[in-house]
Amino acid sequence: MRVLHVLRQLNPGGIECWLERLIRNWRGGGSPEFHFALEEQDFGVLADNFRRLGSKLHFCHPPKQVSSATHSFSNLLANEGPFDVVHCHNHHASAFHLALAAHHRVKVRISHGHADFRSQATSRSRHIYQSASRWLLRRLASAKLAVGHGAALDLFGAEASSAQIVPCGVEFSPLLSANRNPDCDCFTLVHVGRIVPEKNQAFLLKLLKQLRKKEPSARLWLVGEGPYRADLENLAFELGIAKHVEFLGARSDIPAILAKADAFVFPSLAEGLGIAAIEAQIAGLPVLLAAHLPQELDVIPASCKRLALDLPLEQWVNSLLEMRNRPTLSAFERSEILSRSTFSIEANIQALSQIYAS
Repeated sequence: MRVLHVLRQLNPGGIECWLERLIRNWRGGGSPEFHFALEEQDFGVLADNFRRLGSKLHFCHPPKQVSSATHSFSNLLANEGPFDVVHCHNHHASAFHLALAAHHRVKVRISHGHADFRSQATSRSRHIYQSASRWLLRRLASAKLAVGHGAALDLFGAEASSAQIVPCGVEFSPLLSANRNPDCDCFTLVHVGRIVPEKNQAFLLKLLKQLRKKEPSARLWLVGEGPYRADLENLAFELGIAKHVEFLGARSDIPAILAKADAFVFPSLAEGLGIAAIEAQIAGLPVLLAAHLPQELDVIPASCKRLALDLPLEQWVNSLLEMRNRPTLSAFERSEILSRSTFSIEANIQALSQIYAS
C-alpha cells in the first residue's frame, strides 16, 4: 500500500512528531510505503528522520500558487503513483489536493482536522473560502478525520458528526517510565509548543512574574521553536524575568524534561487537541490549562485544572501553588487510566489500517 501525506513542512510540531511516531511504530509486513508532499523546499529539521524511516519526500508548490501547485501535485500523483491513499493535514486547503487526487482516481482520500480556530475572528473572504472548502470536502473526502470534536466542527462544519475522531497518539512507555525528579530548590513550570501567537506563551511570562512574588524560586522552561522566539525573549527582559526563563528549543528528550518539572501550563488561545498537555499528564505532572480548550485533553482528570484566560493572574498563581502539593498518581495508576483511552499510537495504527484499507 502506498500512502501520500500532504502537509507544509517537517519541523517539530504536533502533526509532524505524531507522523514520525506513527511510521516508527508501524511495523510488520503490512506497513505502507509512506510518501510526503511538502509545500516548503526546505523540508524541515525532521526530514532526515523521516528518510531514515523509509519515507520518500517530495516538494509540491502550495495551493495559493494555483498553476504551479496543480502542475507539481498532478505530476507527483502521476509519476510516483498510483497511490492508494492521499491523507491531507492542511486544514481547509485539503480540498485542493483531494480534488486532484479524485481526478487521478485515488480511492481513499482523507481530510484530517488538527486545529480549531472557531474562536478567532474571520474576514468575509475567509468565511467564503471556508464555506467553499467544506462544500468541496463533503464531496471529495472519502474519510473525514479530526483529532477532536472542536477540530471536526472547525473543518467540516455541519458535517462534523460524520467525522471519525482520530487523535494524535502517544507512546506511553517512555513517559510512564521516566522517574520524576524535580529540583527541590526550584518550582519549575514547563510548556511544550511551537512559539507562535496562538500558543500564548506571552501569558506564561506574565504569569511567571506574578508567581515569583509568592514563590521566588519559580522558573519557566519553554520547549519548542518558532518565529516569535525573539519577541518572547525581549518580553522576558522587559518583565525583568529573563534569567528565570530558559528557552530549551526543539528537543527529542521530552520525557526527561517533564520528569524534572513541577507543573505544566497550557494557556493556548486555540488547539485542535493539544497533545503536549496529554504527554504531561502521562508523565505524572499536574496540568493547568485554559478553560476553553478541548475537553478531550482531560485524559487523567485528577491531574488537570482549568481556568479562564481572562481571570486575574493571581488566581492562576494560587492554582499552581495548590496543584504543586497534590499527590502524584503512580505510573501503574496512570497506566490503568490510559488503557481505557484512545490516545495510544497503537490505537492510531489500528484505526488508520482500517481506514486505509476501506
